Amino acid sequence: MLSSSPMKKAFENLRESKRNRIIAACVREFGEKGYEGSALDRIIADAGISKGGLYEYIESKEALYLYIVGLTYDELYDYIERRISTEKIPLPPGIVERMRLVAEIAVDFYIHHPHYIEIIVGTNHLPDAALAGKVRGLFLGRFLRLFGDADFSLIPYDRDRVLELLTWLLLKTRYDFLVEFRADRDDVLVRRRYLEKWDFYVAVLRNGLYGEGP
Repeated sequence: MLSSSPMKKAFENLRESKRNRIIAACVREFGEKGYEGSALDRIIADAGISKGGLYEYIESKEALYLYIVGLTYDELYDYIERRISTEKIPLPPGIVERMRLVAEIAVDFYIHHPHYIEIIVGTNHLPDAALAGKVRGLFLGRFLRLFGDADFSLIPYDRDRVLELLTWLLLKTRYDFLVEFRADRDDVLVRRRYLEKWDFYVAVLRNGLYGEGP
């Protein structure tokens, strides 16, 4: 749950089953339609609540969207961090190697929660710059907690620009995952193709386009 929720207190005080039903309806709507194409009326119908009831819980559509995006990132990164902790997986110090390891963990979450990944991919197409900036802040808060202490000492490029490149790769690979997942629901095949792409990107990042190759 978000540490500073944009939802009204009445929402947090709901019984858990009703709150989860509303969240699930929001995840489906924002995942399938994106922010611009989404409609609060469809969320209301899907969740089985009244329009007046929804506005007891939210300040605006934007606030609801930011809540769901923040929740999405929390669900994803909590899953990754929990796997790392419970399975005692050592984090590689290098940023590229760490990205590849996390990709292998995260793809299992993607397969079981495609609407969450639809939401994340949809954040790359927000026409409102102010909203996009708020979403970027939510993402960076979780991303840097996992990758912010990675070792950049062997990378002869500006750290922030390298991180910008890597976050672009995250968006691209998640988009590619969705395309393949929708076309072919063979989880094993989709997972393998996703990781093969990361292996290729990691090889290029390690060796450079004019390097010796893998």
